[in-house]
Amino acid sequence: TLFLSSETLKKYAYSYEVGQYSSEQNYPERFSNHSWKYHPGDDARWKDVAYNDSDWNISQTDFQLDSIPKSMWQGIGWFRLKLIIDPSLYNQAVALVMTHYGASEIYLDGKLINQFGTPDKNTAIEKKLRPLFAQPVMLSLDNRPEHLLAVRYSFTQAWALHNKYGILWHIDGQYSFAGFTVHFGNSKDAIDLYYESFAKNLFVAIICLSILLLMGSFHFFLFWFHSPDRSNLYIGLFIFILAGQCFAKFLPSYANLGLETMILANVMRTLFGSFWLPAMMLAYYSVFYSKLPKYVWLYFIWTPIWIYVQFFYLSGTLVIGYLFVCLFDLIRLFIKSVIRRQQFTWFIGVGVLISQTALIILFSPFEKSSNTDLILLYITFLAVPVAMSIFNSLRTARTSQNLEKQLVEVERLSKLSLAQEQEKQQILASQNLRLEQQVTERTYALKNSLEDLKSTQAQLIQSEKMASLGELTAGIAHEIQNPLNFVNNFSEVNKELLIEMKSEIDKGNIKVAKLLADDLINNQEKINHHGKRADAIVKGMLQHSRSNTRQKEPTDINALANEYLQLCFHGLRAKDKSFNATMQTDFDENVGKINIIPQDIGRVMLNLYNNAFYAVVEKKKQTDESYEPMVSVSTKKIIDKIEIKVSDNGNGIPQKVLDKIYQPFFTTKPTGQGTGLGLSLSYDIIKAHGGEIKVETKEGEGAEFIILLPFNLSNTK
Repeated sequence: TLFLSSETLKKYAYSYEVGQYSSEQNYPERFSNHSWKYHPGDDARWKDVAYNDSDWNISQTDFQLDSIPKSMWQGIGWFRLKLIIDPSLYNQAVALVMTHYGASEIYLDGKLINQFGTPDKNTAIEKKLRPLFAQPVMLSLDNRPEHLLAVRYSFTQAWALHNKYGILWHIDGQYSFAGFTVHFGNSKDAIDLYYESFAKNLFVAIICLSILLLMGSFHFFLFWFHSPDRSNLYIGLFIFILAGQCFAKFLPSYANLGLETMILANVMRTLFGSFWLPAMMLAYYSVFYSKLPKYVWLYFIWTPIWIYVQFFYLSGTLVIGYLFVCLFDLIRLFIKSVIRRQQFTWFIGVGVLISQTALIILFSPFEKSSNTDLILLYITFLAVPVAMSIFNSLRTARTSQNLEKQLVEVERLSKLSLAQEQEKQQILASQNLRLEQQVTERTYALKNSLEDLKSTQAQLIQSEKMASLGELTAGIAHEIQNPLNFVNNFSEVNKELLIEMKSEIDKGNIKVAKLLADDLINNQEKINHHGKRADAIVKGMLQHSRSNTRQKEPTDINALANEYLQLCFHGLRAKDKSFNATMQTDFDENVGKINIIPQDIGRVMLNLYNNAFYAVVEKKKQTDESYEPMVSVSTKKIIDKIEIKVSDNGNGIPQKVLDKIYQPFFTTKPTGQGTGLGLSLSYDIIKAHGGEIKVETKEGEGAEFIILLPFNLSNTK
């Protein structure tokens, strides 16, 4: 049982960092995590107020799998909490803030008021969703003194990991549990805090990342244009490491992350953090030394130590000790540069000292407000890069001043030979004019060539589309023509029968007329049957045209492969009556339906069928009558993939062009018979589906194209 009143909800504050409570705030509702009743399993009746939970266990929601018996947690369970409401909160809204990495449904008095993800004991159905930091759920209270809060919660993946490895993978220092936390607060303060914290974290991340990326790019460009000065390389590398750490640190504050993504973000933060200080020392030394001393690389010994400390959550004493070692070395180099009177280096020294001081204060156990922590973060991330950028700007300015002095001296000397200088100027002007003319001419020629190339490419792509459309149209026309011929033939026969039946009726031969009527009925049924065939073909093509959403949908791959094979064959037959080939199919019934874009995969199959039929026709022209053209299509399920094979017994593909067949506009067909886009488009479509396409060929014997498409658990047969 939990008692809620307006007094207990007065203080509602988090610090800026996810999951960290400000130590200066007295948050009285934290004990609520130990006031719940819990029962493992899943039963919809457990949300009802009238359900008797007297035999349930008193439990806490932020439990660790390592600390409870396996029988008490099987991946999903229900939690119930009785709320005693003070009259001051009648007909008010109370904010509930939930934090977890699983999936949850929240019920108030038996009614679903919110959910994060989809809880389920099946990992294939369960959808985990981590709420954003301080994201509130509003509990609308009435004037009743008691309410029931029920939570259906699942973390099936954590249960699977626990059974497999015996322990739960730690996510970070605050959230190493498999359960969830729930806290209550004033609704207005909760909403204000949520939007304020979200905007603040997003603003800090954008500002820090933008400044760091710009500065890092600036130093890399300086190194690119002036390679002998390696200090810009080390400074740029250090700034990009800072940018990566900044991104990984702030990402959980403004983005809904799943368990896997959160683990990845923490791994990134740990890795970037392990290289941060060594990279800073490397950049700092590179400013003072043209050739780095070998002992500076010893700082990278810290990298595996930092990773070990972060992953096993050891004491921060070792970290603070390392920071002091770096600080003393920085102070030593700074004093040394001052004694040697090295210009401008003191900017970097001051920047590093400020950054290190802010970092030490940030890690210190002293109480700090969230705004103070935010300012310290700004200083920690930006002080050194800003100082180093100022240093490089001043050093570049000094170099420019020296160049200006040298230019003045050169101009003074050049005045001694004015005639020669004028001649040089004339030659230079003439060369510049000639160079400008050449640039203008080549630019114009290049522009024309580019426009011609774009026009040619557009024409070729349009030609490929029209060719495919023609083949499909011919196939469809052939399919429809067959039932239409039956309809027309039987209609003419019926007309003759009706004339004959009329004549027999006039003669009084009723028996013969009835026989003719029976024939008419049979013919009419055949007309109806073939009319429905034509109607089904038209409806099927209309369905294809209407479903052009370019979205994946469950598709019977066997039916799709056979449909496009028939359309391709009949399309070629419609264009060339002498064309003929044997078709063999071997479809695996276990394939079922897979999630694909049927129009795109159909396009791929049509391209492969066209190439196969073209190959056997060409070989038929070159051989005697004993050769039998054959095209084979097969499907097969291989573990988590679907294999589609299209093979022919044509001439095969020459080995010398095998590595070019997927290049756009490359074709072995004669001019006018192919654009060279079919296999290129097919390759891109298969890659977009997460699959692969490969070919096996032997000259003179044929070729076989193999398509592998992913098969996931969401597919249905």
